[in-house]
Amino acid sequence: MLGERLAAALGAARDGAAGIESFAHLLGSRRVGPRGVALALPEVCEGSATLVAALESLSAAVRDGFAEPADPAAADAACAVLGHAGVEVARLTEELSRAAAGGGAPGRGRGRGERGAAERGVDARQRLALEASVRRTARELSGALRLSELVIATLDLRPTPLDLIDVLRNWSAAPAEGRPVVRLMIVSQDSRANEVEGDVRAVSGLLELAVGMVSAAGVAGPHLSVSRRPDGRSTVRIAERDPRGGAPAVALDVVLRDGGERAAAVARVVARRARIELAEAADGRAVTMTF
Repeated sequence: MLGERLAAALGAARDGAAGIESFAHLLGSRRVGPRGVALALPEVCEGSATLVAALESLSAAVRDGFAEPADPAAADAACAVLGHAGVEVARLTEELSRAAAGGGAPGRGRGRGERGAAERGVDARQRLALEASVRRTARELSGALRLSELVIATLDLRPTPLDLIDVLRNWSAAPAEGRPVVRLMIVSQDSRANEVEGDVRAVSGLLELAVGMVSAAGVAGPHLSVSRRPDGRSTVRIAERDPRGGAPAVALDVVLRDGGERAAAVARVVARRARIELAEAADGRAVTMTF
């Protein structure tokens, strides 16, 4: 079980991220007028500043959480993505502050002239720029929390019998705003190879990250093959499709996860802690996992 401090810090960061996401939807809604946006700005700006502190608290809690198992590399991987997200949220906070001041958003003790500015609200050009910036931050936050939660999950691994094809089907996804969808071809020649022992959060997270890693390296249509080794272990390889191969057994649309170096560092840490062998090709166009 996660410690109370770590769970509370994670909850606060999630709540803050949800506030950013909600503001992105508000900006994109044509039912909300310029004055409505201006009225919301001070509260969102305050919440954004609070979120910066929440991410710092979460990083500190992660450090402490991995102190007892003495795994500073795991803490480093999670804190790197949280630190990056914190910089992004701080940037947005400054932008929101400028927008609130320029738009004359009302607040306590403001004069009549400033209230009049609030009635004018945020103009269309400023709104579009603000929406793009908020959505960018929302995407960064979503990825950072997903990656940090994956590392945190390794503090409480719960291995169970899994079917890899079922795991893959469970995280197939429809197109999501701001997140490209990749067509993943899957082949398994031996149904016994699909059966592995592992924590479903770690396994599914690693599969997603592996798809992101090879896609970022330029593989447009990743091909996933599952095979059984002579020693009884199962191997998953994600790479370009062999043109000599037959038709895929399964084809899934999956949301592409971050293929950057911070995400790759998380993948390596999670694989190590979950006792899954992870091998990357020198050019990054193939990732192999052995269970």
